[in-house]
This record gives sequence, structure tokens and C-alpha cells, in this order.
Amino acid sequence: MIDVDSIDVSYDGTKKILEQLSFSVERGAFIGIIGPNGSGKTTLLKTISRILSPMGGVVRIEGKELAAITSRELARTIGVVPQETAINFDFSVMDVVLMGRHPYIDRLSSESKEDINIARRAMAMTGTEQFRDRSVNEISGGERQRVIIARALAQEPKVLLLDEPTSHLDINHQIEILNIFRNLEGKVTIIGVFHDLNLAAHYCDTLILLDEGMIQAIGSPSEVLTREHLKRIFNINALIRTSPLTRKPYIIPIIEEEATLNGTLRIHLICGGGTGSDLMYELQQKGYALSTGVLGINDSDYETAAELGIPCIREPPFGAIGPGSLQELEAVLRGVEAIIVTDMPVGKGNLDNIGILERFRDTPIFLFGRGEAEEIKPIRDFTGGEAERLLAILRGYGAKPVASRRDLLSKLQDLERHARPSGPA
Repeated sequence: MIDVDSIDVSYDGTKKILEQLSFSVERGAFIGIIGPNGSGKTTLLKTISRILSPMGGVVRIEGKELAAITSRELARTIGVVPQETAINFDFSVMDVVLMGRHPYIDRLSSESKEDINIARRAMAMTGTEQFRDRSVNEISGGERQRVIIARALAQEPKVLLLDEPTSHLDINHQIEILNIFRNLEGKVTIIGVFHDLNLAAHYCDTLILLDEGMIQAIGSPSEVLTREHLKRIFNINALIRTSPLTRKPYIIPIIEEEATLNGTLRIHLICGGGTGSDLMYELQQKGYALSTGVLGINDSDYETAAELGIPCIREPPFGAIGPGSLQELEAVLRGVEAIIVTDMPVGKGNLDNIGILERFRDTPIFLFGRGEAEEIKPIRDFTGGEAERLLAILRGYGAKPVASRRDLLSKLQDLERHARPSGPA
């Protein structure tokens, strides 16, 4: 449908804004362009819409070079939804939508009945027909954005270019408008610039990641929105999770506080079901050397450990801990200076993670999220009480319940202070 072949683009003929960009877009796809400010996203849209001409390379639509397409044919092929929706004249909503029919109307002719019917269908699709006779300057920003979309749809384009069409809107209007575009999938090819990475991941089939005028990654949202790309291109540390409803990735930025510790302890974290993910980030940020497991490879805590490069003893999903993993766990536990057990759900499959700890009663053990000693929170025990019995034994040996990350960090700091050798007298 669209082929961008080795284009170079500049505004002044010297400094390249886009350099050697190449990609193809299939008919009916929904493509998202993402990247930091100044990466060339809007410049790329302007080049595809022929507002800008490339210094080198070529853009083709349906095999035809963009430069060889007449203005009228181009207006029938490409519709643009800009970021800014201000309209300086007091047109009615219907008049604005009918502007989309200009490529089909001869210079001295008026709109036909067919043109009016097409405009009405575009307004029905965008929910704007109920205020068709009102001034476009009397309606809300979200309503006006839908009118601009209706105008673009009235062109009956094969391609829609979206330049951050929801950037100034409330979240309900953002979703409302993006749902309109999603309903066009398969019928219209859509290429949109996005600042909100989570919205881009949810709505787009493919993402193109730009930085400094070059493509850094292209592929499905899960292939492009990786922790490494977010750190390298956007300079943010984030969790990447998969939505259980859509199976699309979503990003949770980590708000990093100034480090108050410079941990040197070796710590093993026994967790599962997502109970250890935040703790992994916190402890790694503080400088502690972490290991974790045994975890099933479908567990969200395993995914976090893999993202952070934390050594993890792992097993296939839904199985019990095998003898090999238990031997590996025992070897790891012999080399650590503290053990943390989260308030994880415990079943027959992961019970041995706790049972093995009786052999390590001399290693400091912290029961994280279990409350204070006098008011201990019940475990999510699916073993008929066996897990709770083992934890009670550990408490009898001196395992310390801790209620919060602040309390845990304080206790680790105390442990580190006492473990540090004293200086000369």
C-alpha cells in the first residue's frame, strides 16, 4: 500500500531531520509512530502527505510515486487529522464536514445529494450528526476533533494520517476518538503519531520507533516497547506488563527516589504471583545483589526478574519444584546473607520454597508483608495449613515479620551495619 524507500528529509537543505528511512505499510493496517520530541515523527507524516519533499529516496502509494500523483488524486487518497483543530471562521459543523468532499466537486459545482449523504455517514460514524447545524466554534474540543475526523472520512480516503489527534483531550475523549479509528481497521490504512505509549500499544498493529531521524525499532507493540528501548530512547525505567484482557503490553514507569542506601548484602527473594516485582526494583536500585526463585516461567515475578537480569531458578509452569531446582536453591541459599519471603500464595507446587528454609535457620529471614509480630497477617495458604505451619516454625527460629518496604530496608541496613567489620581500635 505505502512504501517509504530510503528517504532523507531536511527543512533547510543541510541538516537531515530524517535519514535513510525505509518501511512498508500494508493495506488496512494501523501503524503507530512513536519517539521522543524532535525525533522526526511529524516530519515523517508531512513527507507522506507531500507537504515536504524528500531530498533523496521516494514514497510510493499503491506503487505510484507520490510526486507523480495529482493534487486532486492525492486528496482523494490521503486524509489528514491534525493535532490542532482551531477553525478561524464561523462555519457550521455540516459545512466543515462537507469540505472533505471538495476533491470530488468541480470548481463551479455545488455539493450533490450523494456528497451530502456521504458527509452524513461520516458524521454518523463520528457521533457528530446531532450538532450538524451548530457553529463549529460553539462545540467542545472533543466534539470539534470528531468533526475534523468526519471531514477526513468524508474524503473517503484510502489512507488516514493522524498527527497526535488526541493530545489535548481528556482520557474519555481520547478513547472515544481512537475507537473510531479502530473501527476503520481493514477498510482504511492508518498511520498515527502518538505520545502516549500505552494508547499506541493498545490500538496499533505495528509501531515504528524513531530517534534522531532514524528507525530504531519496528514491529509489534511487544517487540518495540521493551525495557531496553524505553531506557535507551526515552531515558525512563519502567515495568512492561501484558494486559490479561488484550494481551498487549502496557508500561508502568518507575518513579525513582534518591537512593539512601548503598546495599552490599547478597539477598535471596522467595516470591510469586507478582508479590516480589516491586521489591526487586527497590532492592536492586539500592545496590543489593539479588537472586530469586524457584519460580514458574509464566509467573509475573519471573518476568520481572528476567527484565532486570536477576538470577532466577525456574521451572516450567504449573509443575512442582524438581530435585534439580531444589539442589540449585540450596546452593544459592548457602551463599546469601539474608532471605526474604513475600506474602505469596503457596500451593503444593511451590511449598518446597518454604520447606527448605528450616535448614537455614541461622541466616536472617524476613517475612515481608506479614505484619508486625503481634498481629501477623494470614498467608494465602492452599496447602491445607502446611505452609502456615512451616512459617510458624520459621518465626520460632527468629524469622522477622515486616509490614512495609521502609521497615524492611531499615532492618537490612541494620543487618548490613552489624555485618560490616569494625575498623581498627
